[in-house]
Amino acid sequence: SEDDPDPLELRKLALSYDYLIYKINDHVSTMADTTYQSILSKQKLIENNYFEDQLHLQDELDHVETLLDNCTQLELEFMKLDQLKMFIDDFKSRLDVLELEYSNLE
Repeated sequence: SEDDPDPLELRKLALSYDYLIYKINDHVSTMADTTYQSILSKQKLIENNYFEDQLHLQDELDHVETLLDNCTQLELEFMKLDQLKMFIDDFKSRLDVLELEYSNLE
């Protein structure tokens, strides 16, 4: 109607927009506060060696290092066995040749 000073309802739209911006700002502010509190909490845990104490990281690292040393030793032993097998195979082939030559002499 011609009497309506706001036919496009711009005031209502502006009010809705302002409310939406307010809610977004409130939500972002809440998220920022939560994030900040979480960071402070994690920092406090780190400063108090919580993770070190709870997870026993150094013990775990020492254990892994020991396992790696054992694996290295096992690998060396297998390499020695491979080398020994090569010597045995070579020795057997030489014995076979000697046996053949000896049997030819008889």
